Amino acid sequence: PGESEREGLTRLLTAKIGSSAGSPGDWEVGEVVSKWWRPNFDTALFPYLPPHITKPKEEMKQCLVRLPETCTFAIPTDKNLVAVPLFDLFDNTARYGPVIASLPQKLSRFT
Repeated sequence: PGESEREGLTRLLTAKIGSSAGSPGDWEVGEVVSKWWRPNFDTALFPYLPPHITKPKEEMKQCLVRLPETCTFAIPTDKNLVAVPLFDLFDNTARYGPVIASLPQKLSRFT
Protein backbone atom coordinates (compact mmCIF):
# COMPACT_ATOMS: atom_id res chain seq x y z
CA PRO A 1 0.00 0.00 0.00
CA GLY A 2 1.26 3.42 -0.90
CA GLU A 3 3.85 2.28 -3.45
CA SER A 4 3.72 1.51 -7.15
CA GLU A 5 4.33 -1.96 -8.60
CA ARG A 6 7.78 -0.91 -9.80
CA GLU A 7 8.75 0.46 -6.38
CA GLY A 8 7.50 -2.74 -4.74
CA LEU A 9 9.44 -4.93 -7.17
CA THR A 10 12.59 -2.87 -6.60
CA ARG A 11 12.15 -3.20 -2.84
CA LEU A 12 11.63 -6.98 -3.07
CA LEU A 13 14.62 -7.48 -5.38
CA THR A 14 16.84 -5.51 -3.01
CA ALA A 15 15.55 -7.44 0.00
CA LYS A 16 15.83 -10.91 -1.57
CA ILE A 17 19.01 -10.84 -3.69
CA GLY A 18 20.48 -7.35 -3.39
CA SER A 19 23.71 -6.79 -1.57
CA SER A 20 23.96 -4.27 1.23
CA ALA A 21 26.63 -2.37 -0.75
CA GLY A 22 24.33 -1.78 -3.74
CA SER A 23 21.90 1.08 -3.78
CA PRO A 24 18.18 0.43 -4.40
CA GLY A 25 18.37 2.50 -7.58
CA ASP A 26 20.54 -0.14 -9.29
CA TRP A 27 17.53 -2.16 -10.46
CA GLU A 28 16.12 -0.83 -13.75
CA VAL A 29 12.63 -2.32 -13.93
CA GLY A 30 11.41 -2.40 -17.51
CA GLU A 31 8.13 -3.38 -19.06
CA VAL A 32 5.94 -6.37 -18.26
CA VAL A 33 6.98 -9.42 -20.29
CA SER A 34 3.99 -11.61 -19.49
CA LYS A 35 1.04 -12.05 -17.14
CA TRP A 36 -0.19 -15.33 -15.71
CA TRP A 37 -3.43 -15.93 -13.83
CA ARG A 38 -4.46 -18.55 -11.29
CA PRO A 39 -8.27 -18.79 -11.42
CA ASN A 40 -8.65 -21.17 -8.43
CA PHE A 41 -6.67 -22.37 -5.45
CA ASP A 42 -4.95 -25.09 -7.49
CA THR A 43 -1.49 -25.16 -9.05
CA ALA A 44 -2.53 -24.44 -12.65
CA LEU A 45 -1.43 -21.08 -14.09
CA PHE A 46 -2.84 -19.78 -17.37
CA PRO A 47 -1.28 -17.19 -19.73
CA TYR A 48 -4.80 -15.80 -20.22
CA LEU A 49 -7.73 -15.05 -17.96
CA PRO A 50 -10.46 -17.62 -18.64
CA PRO A 51 -13.69 -15.89 -19.69
CA HIS A 52 -15.80 -17.45 -16.93
CA ILE A 53 -13.53 -16.09 -14.16
CA THR A 54 -14.42 -12.62 -12.89
CA LYS A 55 -12.03 -12.46 -9.94
CA PRO A 56 -8.84 -14.53 -10.30
CA LYS A 57 -7.18 -15.73 -7.11
CA GLU A 58 -3.72 -14.62 -8.24
CA GLU A 59 -2.13 -12.56 -11.00
CA MET A 60 1.59 -12.99 -11.60
CA LYS A 61 3.59 -10.57 -13.74
CA GLN A 62 7.03 -11.17 -15.21
CA CYS A 63 8.99 -7.96 -15.72
CA LEU A 64 12.17 -7.25 -17.62
CA VAL A 65 14.82 -6.05 -15.16
CA ARG A 66 18.05 -4.69 -16.60
CA LEU A 67 21.12 -5.05 -14.43
CA PRO A 68 24.08 -2.68 -14.32
CA GLU A 69 27.35 -3.82 -15.94
CA THR A 70 28.73 -4.90 -12.59
CA CYS A 71 26.60 -5.95 -9.67
CA THR A 72 26.78 -8.23 -6.66
CA PHE A 73 24.07 -10.67 -5.65
CA ALA A 74 23.68 -11.65 -2.02
CA ILE A 75 22.11 -15.11 -2.23
CA PRO A 76 21.17 -16.81 1.06
CA THR A 77 23.21 -19.91 1.88
CA ASP A 78 20.17 -22.20 1.62
CA LYS A 79 19.42 -21.02 -1.98
CA ASN A 80 21.26 -21.44 -5.29
CA LEU A 81 21.53 -18.99 -8.17
CA VAL A 82 21.77 -20.91 -11.42
CA ALA A 83 22.44 -19.38 -14.83
CA VAL A 84 20.48 -21.29 -17.49
CA PRO A 85 20.79 -20.46 -21.21
CA LEU A 86 17.55 -19.60 -22.97
CA PHE A 87 17.89 -22.52 -25.38
CA ASP A 88 17.77 -24.91 -22.41
CA LEU A 89 14.53 -23.31 -21.22
CA PHE A 90 12.81 -23.50 -24.61
CA ASP A 91 10.09 -26.19 -24.69
CA ASN A 92 11.32 -27.79 -21.46
CA THR A 93 8.17 -27.57 -19.33
CA ALA A 94 8.83 -30.93 -17.69
CA ARG A 95 11.93 -29.59 -15.97
CA TYR A 96 11.21 -25.87 -15.47
CA GLY A 97 7.41 -25.59 -15.57
CA PRO A 98 5.24 -23.66 -18.03
CA VAL A 99 6.03 -20.17 -16.75
CA ILE A 100 9.82 -20.41 -16.92
CA ALA A 101 9.82 -22.54 -20.10
CA SER A 102 7.83 -19.85 -21.95
CA LEU A 103 10.42 -17.13 -21.29
CA PRO A 104 12.31 -17.56 -24.60
CA GLN A 105 9.12 -16.91 -26.59
CA LYS A 106 8.21 -13.93 -24.42
CA LEU A 107 11.70 -12.41 -24.56
CA SER A 108 12.01 -12.84 -28.34
CA ARG A 109 10.09 -9.63 -28.92
CA PHE A 110 12.92 -7.64 -27.26
CA THR A 111 15.65 -8.79 -29.69
